[in-house]
Amino acid sequence: MSDVFVRSEWWPLIALAPAVWLLLVVAERAAIDRLSGLLGSRTAALAADHDRRVVAARRALFAGGLLFATLAALQPTWGESTRPVEQRGVDVVVCLDVSRSMLARDVSPSRLAAAHAELAALAERAHGDRLGLVAFAGESRIVVPLTRDAATFADLALRTDPLSVERGGTDLGAALDTALVALAAGSGENEAIVLLTDGEDHEGRGLRVAARCRERGIAVHCVGFGSARGSKIPVDGPDGEAFLRDRAGDEILTRLDPTSLRALTSAADGVFVDATESDRPLLTIYEDEVLPMARKTFASEQRRQRKQRFQWPLAVALGLWILELCLTDRRR
Repeated sequence: MSDVFVRSEWWPLIALAPAVWLLLVVAERAAIDRLSGLLGSRTAALAADHDRRVVAARRALFAGGLLFATLAALQPTWGESTRPVEQRGVDVVVCLDVSRSMLARDVSPSRLAAAHAELAALAERAHGDRLGLVAFAGESRIVVPLTRDAATFADLALRTDPLSVERGGTDLGAALDTALVALAAGSGENEAIVLLTDGEDHEGRGLRVAARCRERGIAVHCVGFGSARGSKIPVDGPDGEAFLRDRAGDEILTRLDPTSLRALTSAADGVFVDATESDRPLLTIYEDEVLPMARKTFASEQRRQRKQRFQWPLAVALGLWILELCLTDRRR
């Protein structure tokens, strides 16, 4: 019965219609008995056969309408239809570089602040998509698991800074590994990873992990922050702002490494965008690369479902009740 009725557990309600019909018959006979006790031999004259037939017809129409209304409540289905599956959105994990090199100011107001602005723009644009955030430097961690709550994503993204992870440096491989963990439940068909970084891969594992991403069907894109000429890294010192120095005491100069980032994205079928060459580089990747992939994936999917037929018994029930109202047992 579950193949015919959606609410098959309600089938005992079908007994309601004959039960109501029987109650009406009993009530009518009781009324006739009371009338006979009052009127005696005149009862037959007052309750003609025509009137009784009308009453019986109205009773049958009312009970029949109740029966068909009950069938409608059970939600009968038969036949099948297909419809395109609505686009469910994409899963995008953004890996944000929070190493101290991202504090450099060769991108205004700083590389990290520019990356924060990109994340805010993505959260405002990505309606219905799931966004996740990984913060990384020499190690990585998931800051925001995949969520459709864009406001929370944007708020937590703006709070990420070099203190979000304990170990310094830049390990792109660790970032991609953690992103794969965040996407572990997916199939790769509607998923993407985007790196926001200056490209200094100190551990050198990025290419190997990017190849694993490609094997899973997950594209890795990248937005590069910084300049070829490089910039010093401002830090707070005892006498105010100073610049970060290496162990030899020399001020560190950090540069964007577009060559290694292009090689990494190429290994995972992604694209590289220089943040200085686009007004909204992250949105450019999202709209030009991620969304078309998702539309292609879901456009061909069809969902088969049984057709709802509750409208038919409901229409019959309304018709019977209207007809019942049109009949009258009153004599002129």
